[in-house]
Amino acid sequence: MSKLKNLLGNTAAAIYFLAVMWWMLIMLIFAPIGLFSDINTILKSGFSTSNIGPAFIGVFGLFIGLSLLIPAFRKMYYKLPWTFPFVKILYLNVVIMSIATMLLNYGYEVQSPLRHNLFFIIMICQIIVCRTLMCIYFSKKKVQYIGGDTDGE
Repeated sequence: MSKLKNLLGNTAAAIYFLAVMWWMLIMLIFAPIGLFSDINTILKSGFSTSNIGPAFIGVFGLFIGLSLLIPAFRKMYYKLPWTFPFVKILYLNVVIMSIATMLLNYGYEVQSPLRHNLFFIIMICQIIVCRTLMCIYFSKKKVQYIGGDTDGE
């Protein structure tokens, strides 16, 4: 019975990875690039655009959360140990860029060059501070593989 349970869990993890997480991994790479494109559009046009960042955060958070909460889906992190640190770091990157886009959109709601420049500076400072804090956090607390220690202990 344990073998059947193990087989079904591995099959569920493989299906979830191929059907959902594969696309999430690709989108986690390209979402910050898309958000940079939105920032460029805001700067060139002088008008705020739609905020797609919270949608990215919600969708990615839902599927990443499901993959961590459901034990059968969590097996993919054991089979592919590089995926957990990859997902963790890139998800934080999407959150940082989404907040930056929201800040810039808020600054460009009113036609005022002073306000535009101020919120552009705030956005740049937010990106630098958040990325620095993320680097400090991950240098002090290494991203663990979900399977536990990798030292073979």
